[in-house]
This record gives sequence, structure tokens and C-alpha cells, in this order.
Amino acid sequence: MKYKSIILFYCLILLNACSSPKKLFQNEDEEKILVFLCIGQSNMAGRADIMPSDTLELKNVLLFNDSSKWEIAKNPLNRYSNIRKDISMQKLGPSWTFVKKMSEVLKDKKIGLVVNAKGGSSIDEWKKGGEYYEKTIIRAKEAQKTGIIKGLIWHQGESDQNKSEVYTDKFIALVENIRNDLGIYNLPVIVGEIGHWKESSKNINMVISNLKNHIKYLEYVKTNDLESLGDKTHFNTESQSILGERYAIKFLELTNSSAK
Repeated sequence: MKYKSIILFYCLILLNACSSPKKLFQNEDEEKILVFLCIGQSNMAGRADIMPSDTLELKNVLLFNDSSKWEIAKNPLNRYSNIRKDISMQKLGPSWTFVKKMSEVLKDKKIGLVVNAKGGSSIDEWKKGGEYYEKTIIRAKEAQKTGIIKGLIWHQGESDQNKSEVYTDKFIALVENIRNDLGIYNLPVIVGEIGHWKESSKNINMVISNLKNHIKYLEYVKTNDLESLGDKTHFNTESQSILGERYAIKFLELTNSSAK
């Protein structure tokens, strides 16, 4: 009986180590592309102006293209989305400074982005079986052939401000489906509040900030001090840059990763 208890104890330790999202960047990943899936609606696609500093090449940062190949990442990062609006609408989103910050921390490791956002899309349009979900999963699975998906960053909610009461259950289902379809059951997820510029944003932001109490390995970033382009919908360039860094910092906190 004593030996059975010891065996059970070590099995539980092993199970916990395998299931935890902590310490995502270990030695076995040295030669792999570490992939982040960036999805949502227009603020993830990017509507802010691209500055000259946002056109510089980042070392070891790659973008998954429309031929299922990796290429040097450059803005606009939503250019290869298979669900996007016209290319002229794709500008600066948070994934740029997110990956910039991650590359500073992860140093010489290769980082890949799969950016697949669609402006104006509601949470209902991201349900399993729908076009946006299925086309995004296709790209994510293709990326898995040459990389390891390490995290999901999500920015969406502007289209659901008036139906926030049903958002939580729909987002829980979305995350569960993505994790199951990609075979990454504890995939870390970072979500962002929408802009705080409208009275109608209060309820959806309250829901977004509370998602971590319903979904394991999820955190959120605040946007209460960020500014819009002037349309009270989209973040301006400076705010998109801050937002992306916050996504990275929150991801690193969630996974207990560091530059060490």
C-alpha cells in the first residue's frame, strides 16, 4: 500500500508538469518556431497608421503567409488573413509590439505569428463550424507542421457591446474548441478590453475582465487609459503599440516566463 501511494504521488507530479502552461520555452524548443495565434476583429487586424519605426525588420520574427510558408514579418501583419477585409484596410495592430517584446525576451529563438482577424466580426461568427473559425483553424494546423503554438491573443468585442450577457458562454466554447482542435488543452490565452470611449463598452469590458474566472490559463489586459483614432472604435498608433506590449507582458506573467 505504501509503494502504491508513492507511485500515485509521482504520477500526479508528472501529470501536473505535462498539463501546466508554465515554463513554455525550454531547451527542447531551441530549434522550433514558437507560434502565436492572433485573432479577433478590426483592432486585431489593425486600423492604426504604420509609422517608419514599425517597418523595421525584427530578428527571428516570422509571419505565416498565404502559401503556408514562413517569411520575414512586416506590417501589415493581417495581410495574409484568409478572412480579412480589403488589404487597404489592414494597418497596425497589437501583434506587432507583442512580438517585438516577445523577441526581446526570447532572444535568439524564432517566433512565428499566424494573424487571422476580420473587422466587424462578432463572437457568433467565430463559433465552431463557421467560416472564420474553420478557416483560422486550417491556418493554425498548417503552422503546427513547422512550429509549436504557444499562445493565443484575442481582441474582439466591439460588435458585441449590446449583447454582453451571452458573451462569456460563447467565448468559453470558442477557447475550448480551439484547444481541442489544436490538441493544446492548456493553451495560454490573453484577451484585451475594447476601448473605454463609449457608455456601451462598460458591460462588455466587465465581461472580458471576468473571463479569467471561467477559463483556466487566461488573462486580460486593460485599455482604460488608451486613446482612439477619433472614431471611438479603433486604437490609434501609440495605443496599439502600448496594447501589444501589454499582451506580451501579461503572457509572460501568465506563463512565468522571463528573459533569464
